[in-house]
Amino acid sequence: MKVQSTGRQVLHSMLFSVVLTALTLGLRQVPEAEKILHSGLLSIVLFSAFLGLLIAFMAGWGIKNLDAQTQPNLFIAITGIRMIVSLIFVLVVVYNGLENQLLWVINFFLIYLFYLVFEIYTIISNLSAISK
Repeated sequence: MKVQSTGRQVLHSMLFSVVLTALTLGLRQVPEAEKILHSGLLSIVLFSAFLGLLIAFMAGWGIKNLDAQTQPNLFIAITGIRMIVSLIFVLVVVYNGLENQLLWVINFFLIYLFYLVFEIYTIISNLSAISK
């Protein structure tokens, strides 16, 4: 297995974001979707897409510039950065006033989980390629 280049990681992240955006826009067309999908869902997906691109650039930099023993530390730090930035985003949005806050937070963490799983899959595939 070959280590993915930064450009490939960014492309995969962008493709994942487009698919997730299309899925959320498609689900919004379903009758009664407003009961499970917040009207601010697209802003959540856009924020997560931007953060995902930033994470892809950071991971690509780490794979190119760090030795194999410090790379796992970088990937743990990246996951921590994603969590902290996401928590700040949630707190700012909820603090500024938002209708149906609980639904928005649930939608946010579902999208967060999708991106986290995608990020972990990418990291594991790169680390297994490096270890071989």
